[in-house]
Amino acid sequence: MNSIQFLAAIQKFATPLFTTSEAAAYLSISEHSAGKYLKALEDQQIVTRLKRGKWALTSGELDPLQIPDFLTAPKESYISLHSALFFHGVIEQIPSRIYAVTLDRSNVVKTLLGVISFHHCHPKFFAGFEYIKPYLKMASPEKALVDYFYFSPSKSRQFKTLPEIEIPKSFSWKKAHQYCQMIPSGRTRGLVFTRLTELS
Repeated sequence: MNSIQFLAAIQKFATPLFTTSEAAAYLSISEHSAGKYLKALEDQQIVTRLKRGKWALTSGELDPLQIPDFLTAPKESYISLHSALFFHGVIEQIPSRIYAVTLDRSNVVKTLLGVISFHHCHPKFFAGFEYIKPYLKMASPEKALVDYFYFSPSKSRQFKTLPEIEIPKSFSWKKAHQYCQMIPSGRTRGLVFTRLTELS
């Protein structure tokens, strides 16, 4: 097998995101050999290393919004906050990074395909998203707004001020308040409820 044959094989994957172990298993070769082929393709800028053992096929139909959930797997993540608000047309300004809510730890990850800002939430609050395609779960506009207020007391203070927003007619304040009730912390739930009430 050569690099061309290896590339032809990984291009058949269901998504342009894959691990070294997945490539090795699919081709019945060792992970060491798969890693050597991937390094050669990386040098040609055909694949991008996102983190140790996780890759993106840059020549494939990659949606950068798929990257957060792939990076944290097997722990889950979904797109929210600025990214989901922009996706739903609630804000006009294009976010400078991808924002995701996760069951993994809060972190900022820089990749060649963009900067991803991960924000950890309580497992009981991990809800309110729609599965769009592999590795892409998108928060509803209601959950994205509630998430914004949920993280506003954080030490980083990056969610202290809400950008200028335009609430769509389809927005459900009832759903937003239902998500607010899912917040385990009474103090945080009260703060979010207050912010929602001020808007509605």
